[in-house]
Amino acid sequence: MMCHYLGQTASASFITEAPALLYYLYIPAIIVALSIGFFVFLRDKNALLNQLLLLLSIFFSGWISLTLFSMSDARSDLLLFVWPFSSIFTAIIAILSIYFISVFLHKQDVSAKVKGVFTLLLLPVFLLAHTDFNVSGFDISACHAYGFEGVWFDVYVTLLGVLATVWIFVLLLRKHKQTNKKNRKQIVLMGAAIKLFLFSSVTIIFFSAAVAKNDVITDFYFAFFGLFGALLALAFIGALVTKQPALTLGYQTIKLVVAGLFVSAISQFMYVENVSSAILTSAVLLLSGLAGATLLRSVRQEIIQKDKISKLVISLDKANVRLHEIDKQKSEFVTIASHQLRSPLTAIRGYASMLQEGSYGKLPKKAVEAVARISVSSRSMALGIEDYLNVSRIESGNMKYNLTDFNLKKEVEHICDDMRAEALKSGLVLLFRTDIKSRSIIHADLNKVVEIVQNLINNSIKYTQKGSIRVLVRDDVVRKRIYVDITDTGIGMSDIALKTIFQKFERGENANSINIEGTGLGLYVALKMTQAMKGTITAYSDGVGTGSRFTVELPLAL
Repeated sequence: MMCHYLGQTASASFITEAPALLYYLYIPAIIVALSIGFFVFLRDKNALLNQLLLLLSIFFSGWISLTLFSMSDARSDLLLFVWPFSSIFTAIIAILSIYFISVFLHKQDVSAKVKGVFTLLLLPVFLLAHTDFNVSGFDISACHAYGFEGVWFDVYVTLLGVLATVWIFVLLLRKHKQTNKKNRKQIVLMGAAIKLFLFSSVTIIFFSAAVAKNDVITDFYFAFFGLFGALLALAFIGALVTKQPALTLGYQTIKLVVAGLFVSAISQFMYVENVSSAILTSAVLLLSGLAGATLLRSVRQEIIQKDKISKLVISLDKANVRLHEIDKQKSEFVTIASHQLRSPLTAIRGYASMLQEGSYGKLPKKAVEAVARISVSSRSMALGIEDYLNVSRIESGNMKYNLTDFNLKKEVEHICDDMRAEALKSGLVLLFRTDIKSRSIIHADLNKVVEIVQNLINNSIKYTQKGSIRVLVRDDVVRKRIYVDITDTGIGMSDIALKTIFQKFERGENANSINIEGTGLGLYVALKMTQAMKGTITAYSDGVGTGSRFTVELPLAL
């Protein structure tokens, strides 16, 4: 018997005046849901999680198909037969959701005991779905069975949905507390996705049916928009299961939606009644096709660009790791090589000193100059080795600092006194001045500070051909800082050199023309050591040939 509450029937007893919204909503939803399930399943057919997601998508698609059938078919006998399956599929979706989230959280199948509980929960639905406990009649005038549904059966199926929600929440909460911070994000995301799926596919339809049966609303087409929430949740669940980037999975989903829209638009040709309807349907088909193609092209370009950027980031990360390994190997090599050179060099310096002091008798005149050169060269080499060792210690974090309180003014004055003779040998005047208002006490490593100041004064001696070197110790009591200025009349520096002079292996442009010795590491080491003692070093020069000034800045002790 036919029920014609929406008009005449077409082929296969479908109503010609069924709302087009049904086809635009349900047909794409069926295609997308099945495609997501099979997409995940084919990624790994043997994975239980993938199999469960496929089952979820199949039963969800079946539930959508049943709903579409019940809304568009006019055969009362078929509708009465199909109607109970909606409850069966709803119950299965609820139990499958529990099963799925259990496997996801514990990475293994549930026990036989739990499977037994699942079976017992579903058994009443299977046994009673096609009895009067569920549907006892059919309203031929309204073409539905709402007034004939069993209350207790309806309540039981609804409680299964509630049970699934609570059960899943408890499982997620327990696992969230037990797992580490890294995996908690995955648990939260999957929990949110499965909750959205259940809410969209079970809760909304039951709520809508309840208010419709109690005449709160006249229809509940608005509930069908929950389909989109369920599809979104399925796509997100699929991305989490396959660890597929959301953008790529989204692209596949958009393709499916566009294809579904095409199918829906084409299906409307079955119901056109005149030329105007045919033209309108064709226009919708054309416009949706163009819009879909444009959207797909845009998303595809974005995916390609993102993929290129991701590959570039991975390559840069690998290169960065390799550079760190090479740098570490370099530092280890420098340390080993420097230690190996240190021992014989110490012996050379020691014996040269003993020869100069006459420990082995008076040297011939010709030998005196040769031994002096050996002594100077070995000293220069020892300083270079010390620079390499210091760089290695700094970069490996093994530089040790013995911090004590001492008078910086007195120490700098002693350094100037010790180095004045060396300056005089080069025809230079080394002057020491102070402008001190405090006690000039600092809390730092005495040996490191002496090494820093000696290095800067020694640089001024090496790169100054004539004139003087002035050392000034001054302080700023308000800022609680103390400064050591080393000013020379040497070769000076350009603006470019000033920007790079404290980098490793950097020297002034014309430094080699004055003095070929030096590793280019002294200023780098001095700056790093000063910074470690909460200070800094700055360099100033008005240009090449105008001299230079280096300023060591350190904090005054309270």
